[in-house]
Amino acid sequence: MKRIVLLIVLSTFAFAMCNGQNAGTQAASPDAAQAASSNQMRGAIPTTLVKSLDSKKLKEGDTMVCQTSAALHAPNGLLIPTGTKVIGHVTQAQARSKGNADSTLAVVFDKMQLSTGKELPLKGVLQAVGPSLGNEGPMTTASGGMSMGGHNGTAADTATVAPPSNDAVAGPNSGVHSLTGPSTRPILQAQSQGVLGIKNLEMGKDSVLTSTNKEVKLDSGTQMMIRAEIEIPVQ
Repeated sequence: MKRIVLLIVLSTFAFAMCNGQNAGTQAASPDAAQAASSNQMRGAIPTTLVKSLDSKKLKEGDTMVCQTSAALHAPNGLLIPTGTKVIGHVTQAQARSKGNADSTLAVVFDKMQLSTGKELPLKGVLQAVGPSLGNEGPMTTASGGMSMGGHNGTAADTATVAPPSNDAVAGPNSGVHSLTGPSTRPILQAQSQGVLGIKNLEMGKDSVLTSTNKEVKLDSGTQMMIRAEIEIPVQ
């Protein structure tokens, strides 16, 4: 039943895509002409952390890598498969000390790296963080994954998510908790925000993670929902 919940969650993500050029614009400026060469997509990308992070061992500028946990389908036909690397860097990292009451960690995301070696520019920040699901998921069906709907530049950039199935309930931040079996680990959805299911860890409005522990430590496999804008080249 857990896998059914995971299938529902991951197969019903949706993106809002913004065309790079306003259809009503008569004279294209240089900036508009450049934007017209690509499609800008906005939405929440579900990922998992590839290698553990420890604010005690990190410094500003260090690279960090996640991988997508669902396939992304763009309206122009581009498929970004599950497992695609999302690369970012550390913007803040400190351990708790006499001068710092809390330990902190902040990251931003810069690009996607496809299996072909091609890179897609990306601007992303953390929207939500959750514990690793281990063998419980995430997983997708052959035809599942995330689909991106086409919208004009005035469309909202929030993703839509189907309601949870009968054996699950939505938590306060839309993290789904299974009511069967021993696990109560939340499964992040497109609407999830903040920290779910990780003790003594909080996220501020600026996406900075803070903890009263000696360091902010995130294990490999940690769920990370990234709020991102992706530049997709026109095919």
